[in-house]
Amino acid sequence: MRRRGSTLLGLLLAAAMLVVLPHSAATAPLSARVVEQLRDQVVTTALPRPLVVVRALGPVAPDRLRATCRSLLRTYPVRCEIRPGRDLLPAWSAWNVDRAQLDARAALDVLFRDRDGEALVELNLTGVDIYEVDKPYVFGLASLTDRIALVSLSRIDDDGGKRLGRRLHKLVLHEVGHALGLHHHDDPSCVMRQDPTTEALDSAPERPCAACHTRLEEQAVRLSRTGQLALDRTRGHLVRGEHDDARLVLAETLHAGEFDAELLRAFATAFFEARQYNEAISVLRFVVKNDPTAAEAHVDLGLCYQMRGREGDHERAIEHLELALELRPDWELVERHLDELL
Repeated sequence: MRRRGSTLLGLLLAAAMLVVLPHSAATAPLSARVVEQLRDQVVTTALPRPLVVVRALGPVAPDRLRATCRSLLRTYPVRCEIRPGRDLLPAWSAWNVDRAQLDARAALDVLFRDRDGEALVELNLTGVDIYEVDKPYVFGLASLTDRIALVSLSRIDDDGGKRLGRRLHKLVLHEVGHALGLHHHDDPSCVMRQDPTTEALDSAPERPCAACHTRLEEQAVRLSRTGQLALDRTRGHLVRGEHDDARLVLAETLHAGEFDAELLRAFATAFFEARQYNEAISVLRFVVKNDPTAAEAHVDLGLCYQMRGREGDHERAIEHLELALELRPDWELVERHLDELL
């Protein structure tokens, strides 16, 4: 619905320009290309842009934080703000004394505890060397689940300001790209390729490829929806086994009314993947009660009942799969699955 409204707004803008242009210009028809450009411009500016918050973990020069925001604003469809940093002391539990390095994955768990509540993505810069298990070091790490990223300056800050700036630019785009939903892309022209050494990093491209850029534009729209922050928070709690905290976030979201059917299905999927079937079923029952024609939600609900496996759940699973098939008779995959249950 948002995209359709934006399109109409773009066409209205084109018509308004015809009114205010001089008569000689107004009588000349605008080319289809010009109208398309005007429409796209309005669509782009009207769509919300997700917020990336940049923070320092330990001492980091302010100019590097500012450079990070500049890189993101120039390249990605996001907003960017620098907010107060963190002291390294709270991350001490992630410090490996024998290696004299910070365990990057454990550090992300620590950072999640006081993650910025307004940021879709939180990016932390640190001067400390970081690593992952079975790797001597990493330049950065990002969580696609709760959209937290960490970039280390330790191994890139040794060859002068210009080279540092280029390296930091590439790492920031790479890790924030992950946090926004991009995976590694083995395209030599893409910033999402894997560059494990400084030599490889120096030869890496400074922008995403066309395919990844298109994906980012799509993600920017989807992730700006109301309730996305709560969904990411819920996922973060669930992957850490913090089920009560996840239930609390879900309850607060429902109470606030900040959801649509697609978002609720995403909540249900998160609980389903964490094997918290009761919560997934409750959410999906709410969805189908409000929209009995939601075929996908009926399928999700049927699968949840099947996996929970309580008395009567088998029959409930069949019921909802049959309802889905009534709504979409050509759904062959659901039909085959239903045959297996009967």
